[in-house]
Order: sequence, then structure tokens, then C-alpha cells
Amino acid sequence: MNRKMIAHILAKMLGVEALLLILPAIVGVIYQEKSAVYFLPPIILLTLIYLIGRKKPKNSTIYAKEGMVVVALAWILWSLFGALPFFLSGYIPSYLDAFFETVSGFTTTGSSIMPDVEILPQCMHFWRSFTHWIGGMGIVVLSLAILPMLGVGGQSLFNAEVPGVKTHDDQLTPRIASTAKILFMVYFALTLMETILLWLGGMHFFDAVCHSFSTIATGGFSTKNNSIAYYNSSYIQVVITVFMFLSGCNFILHYRALKGLPLKQYLSEEYRFFAGILITVTLIITVTLLFSHVTDPMSGEKYHMSPWLSLRAAAFQVVALSTTTGFSTADYTVWPGACGMLLLGLIFMGACGGSTAGGMKCVRLLLFWKYSFSELRRCIFPRSLQDIRLDGKRMETPVLNKALGFLAIYVLTVFLFATLLPMVCEMDMITSISASATCISNAGPGFGRISPMNTFSWMNPPAKLLLALEMLIGRLELYTILIVFLPSFWKK
Repeated sequence: MNRKMIAHILAKMLGVEALLLILPAIVGVIYQEKSAVYFLPPIILLTLIYLIGRKKPKNSTIYAKEGMVVVALAWILWSLFGALPFFLSGYIPSYLDAFFETVSGFTTTGSSIMPDVEILPQCMHFWRSFTHWIGGMGIVVLSLAILPMLGVGGQSLFNAEVPGVKTHDDQLTPRIASTAKILFMVYFALTLMETILLWLGGMHFFDAVCHSFSTIATGGFSTKNNSIAYYNSSYIQVVITVFMFLSGCNFILHYRALKGLPLKQYLSEEYRFFAGILITVTLIITVTLLFSHVTDPMSGEKYHMSPWLSLRAAAFQVVALSTTTGFSTADYTVWPGACGMLLLGLIFMGACGGSTAGGMKCVRLLLFWKYSFSELRRCIFPRSLQDIRLDGKRMETPVLNKALGFLAIYVLTVFLFATLLPMVCEMDMITSISASATCISNAGPGFGRISPMNTFSWMNPPAKLLLALEMLIGRLELYTILIVFLPSFWKK
């Protein structure tokens, strides 16, 4: 293993984080906030690390194994240093809590330990939402876009961070750095569009920027305690719903659509599967809410929702949880039980591959469905050939095995952590299962004691560490983190 090259690349990537930390410091200066000074220590420290490790070693070759180590360490180190402004400023007194909040930010999970986020100054709000935006694109992908010199071994790094099912040509150009820049431009364009639309809808410009960061990255951090419900605006909810959906679609398809891709090619099988599930679940929940009594969590009174309110609330929460954004306009835990089960299923499902969303990804579930159906047909026609195709392309056995293996490991990981959590922190079964599911899916809120009206602040340190690890595992799609724990990985 080329340890010197690993250290060199990590030093350069920490230098990128130093540059990014300057932005919230500038925001603090603009708003004349004393808290801006707390960004200086991590900037200075990261700059020193960059200067020490900037010399490129003679052997600059890295392979898949080194790529996985770099990616895993990069996400951990960025979170460790990114937590310092919250901790040094005193707004999050516990460094572990600050680390949890930062991991939740970078992994675009949106799970928070802060009961009152509105006490934060603007520079801290900006950094908190900005961690979503950085992590949504991917720390390594962003670094490849900013530092072309990381192009050495860039393919290994790119594959380690974006290990999903390859149903499209994920490399748009021969050079990984150029591909990263193209994806970054699409990412930036969507963020800018949403910011303008939210601003035009009456949201303060600063809040519009922060919520756009969270939406496009499918993160879920808000500048308000009541999340999107604070604004009580149909326009704002519709805009955010649309952009959450777009962020849950494959970004490569967005780029090709901008380049004139025919609509037929844009509407891939995965896209149609994703949209079909969302429409179906939205209609089911809308009808359920229409004919049910909903309890107001504040007053305890029961009431009937109007058709428009039912549709708006259902559509927003369905898209928010399926894209693992985690914004909320209502406490969905007080809705009828069937609604809760459907929403929990959407957290597991996630959105499309190649998006900023978490979860299992629709492409894997679609392949699982096709594989299961083919096996049923094989029972009826044992001698028939059962090709599994996606968008007209035959899926090879290694691709299917990897997708099915991922689903199996995903479910096992959820229940492993759901079993461990009650061992280290007192909680009920619903809370432990939903906490495990929402963290590995990078979804944010859950059910039980971690509903949209609650936070993770009540958990003890071991539980927070376990969930922070699970967030990282989920963001890097299991293999990149879990494989590092295998003894055989470290053998020559």
C-alpha cells in the first residue's frame, strides 16, 4: 500500500477544506459576527497540514485499495476538522456532539443534536448548511473538480466514493477531473435556480441560499426550528418539492438533458420506477389523510385535512423522505399507521443512482424485482433463458450479484445497529430501528423519539458514535467503509 501517496492526497484534500472554511468566515464578517474568528484555528491548522504534505512522493501510483482508504479517511478527517467551529464557538459545547452534527452535515443525513438551531449566528448557519452542499457532491468529487492535480489515481478515488450500480456511462469525459467539473456545474446550476426561486417567493436571501444547499444535497438542515413548516407557504413547499425530486434523479441524465438528450432516453426505467412509486404512495397517503382524523401535536385536538392540504403534505413528505432530504412540514408520526409504514419504506428505498440521495437506490430494487420475477418464471419454465435487462441492456451476472449482495448487507447492517443501539442507550424498538434506518439511508428524522419534532440530543455518546459511523457507511454505500474492517484488506 502506497502510504506516502495516501498522506499526500489527504493533505491536499484538507487544503481544499481550509479554502472552503474561508466562505463562512467571510459570511461572519459581512454580518459583523464575532463568531467568524472561530473559523481561523481550523483554517490555519489545515493549511499547515497541506504545506507539510504537499510534496508529491516519487511513487505516485494508487489503486483501488488506496482509493478506498483515502476516501474513508477523507470523510472522517473533514468531519473532525469541520466540527471545530461549532465546538470552539461554544454553540455546541460537546466536541462529540459537534462531530455528530458535522458528520450528519457532510453525509447529507440531516439528523441533529440541536434543539434550537435559531440561536446560531449566520456564519454558523451557513457552515452547517454548506457541509450538506459539500457532502452532496462528494468530498472527493469536489476535490477532483477543484484540484486537477488529484487526477493521478483519480479513477480509483472516484470509484471508491461513487461505487453504485453502473447502468449509465458515469464517466462523461476521458478525464475524471473533467467529469467532476461537469457534475459540479450541474450541481451549482440547480442550486442557483432554487435560490432565486425561493428568494422570489418571499424567503430571505440568506435563508434561500441555506435551504438550497440542503435541498440540492438532499440534506435537510434548516435555519428554522420548524423546518419548512415555519414559512407556511404553498409556493415555497412546491419549489422545494420539485428540486428535491430533481436532486433525487441521476445528475448525469440532467447534464445530458441540458445537452439535448431525447426525452425517451431521459425517462430511464429507474426514473419511471422512482416517479411511479412516489406518485402511487402520494395518492395513497393523500386519500388516507382525507378520510382520517389527524391529531395536532401541539393542542392534541383532532381535525380533518382539506384535499389541497392533504395532497401538499403527502407529496412533500413522500418526496422529502424518498430522496432522504428529511425536511418536514408536518409531524408525520401522528398520521395513521399505514402512512408511517409507507414513509419508512421510502426511507429504505431512497432515490436514483447517481443522485445526492441515500438509501438502497431504486436501480438496485428494480434489479431485485426483475431477478425475483425471473426466478419465479424459471420455476415454471426450468429450461428457459431468463435475461435480466435494464433500459434494453442485458445485466451481467457480476452486476446482479453486486446489487443483490448490497441489499443483503444493507438490511443486515440496519438490524445490526438497531440491535446494538438499545445495548448502549435506553430506547424502544421503533426508535432503534428507525434511527438505524434513517442514519444509514442519510434521511435525517425518523419515528419514535427521533420524530421531526425531536432531536438526537438525548442519546448518550456511544449511541451517537455508532450512528455517526452508520451515517458514513451509508453515504459511501457500505463497501468503502466496511471493507476497511476486513483483515484480508490489509494483507499484501
